[in-house]
Amino acid sequence: MASSLSNGAPEDAPQGPGRFVVRQARRKDFAEAAAVQALCLREIGEGVIPPEALDELTGPQTVRATVDSWQHLTEAGAKVWVIDDLLDMKIVGVAMTQPAADPDAPTPLELSTLHVMPVARTCGAPDALITAALGDRPAHFWVFKDNLRAQHFLRRHGFELEPDSADNSLGGVILERMVREVV
Repeated sequence: MASSLSNGAPEDAPQGPGRFVVRQARRKDFAEAAAVQALCLREIGEGVIPPEALDELTGPQTVRATVDSWQHLTEAGAKVWVIDDLLDMKIVGVAMTQPAADPDAPTPLELSTLHVMPVARTCGAPDALITAALGDRPAHFWVFKDNLRAQHFLRRHGFELEPDSADNSLGGVILERMVREVV
């Protein structure tokens, strides 16, 4: 039996506008979704992340490791959501939520992955993805300091930059935490 999201839809019910549908991922989707994540990371990392670090973050070995990681994380309570492109029958977006691992986290829920391919960015599909993944729950998310497009998107969904939250553990690339309290 499917449980309900806070927006009233069953968690496995397709959602989204027109050509794009958001749904909870199945394990068989993880490889394709991890590849989408790698493609999106490559796009946003060009010119920001040193090339050798970017190659490591987006290479085939990392994609395989991501699939393994997601399998373990979902067993521990994480949920993975995808955007399907009904025209091309491909996954074009991915989001993952999980219980916060950091005991000092500002919210008990972390939005740990959020990536959408350019083809699906301007039609409401990313909004449907984040709504399916979070509903109206508080959450936090680490975003590239220089990714202003992502920061703007997250602000539209109630997130704000947390002061003094910078982290440079990603090869010297600065990440900042954005937090959404109650919506």
